[in-house]
Amino acid sequence: MKFTLLLALACLTTQLEPDGHLARNPAGASPTQDPSALLRRATDPPSTEVQLGDVAPNFSYQASDGHWRHLSDIVAQGRVLLAFGADELTLRVIEHERERLLDLGVVPVAMVEGRPSATQALAKRLDLRYTILADPGGIIAAQFNAVNPATGRQLRNWFVLDRKRCVRGLGWRGLPRRGLPALVANALGLPLPGATLPTAH
Repeated sequence: MKFTLLLALACLTTQLEPDGHLARNPAGASPTQDPSALLRRATDPPSTEVQLGDVAPNFSYQASDGHWRHLSDIVAQGRVLLAFGADELTLRVIEHERERLLDLGVVPVAMVEGRPSATQALAKRLDLRYTILADPGGIIAAQFNAVNPATGRQLRNWFVLDRKRCVRGLGWRGLPRRGLPALVANALGLPLPGATLPTAH
């Protein structure tokens, strides 16, 4: 069986705190630990057009502990912001907004085209503390119709998923450089942390 090598950083074991927020440093995980090498199953389903309201493809990968995991394992930890074709600036933007996304109960996940070794080096250089997957063949991206058929390159599509893997928000032109937490909160119908809610009179 032919496998495609992937890479993920250390946030896959993120857990929820008693107040409903995501734990910053869950047991057994360290923001500085080395990324884990992952393998993706060659038997994942073919690509389909993913639209608002659809259930996102439950792609699978194998962690370094040998266990097979799926997207459903990530959404079990919280809502998910999934960004494809992430360039260096996008990765920095997500890192900058990471704490505010966690306050919303959202796990950021970025998909990049580089080889696992290059992705690991990039993550260390940028000091990224969230989940990154290397998908050099675009196999996972294709499941989200996030591949340019003419070039084979990943498109800069993004998806906001709830804890049932339902697509609550999506975009085709890359993530905004500002206002990312507000964008995600609006897609999920959540108030921003610290926002004043209207009261009835």
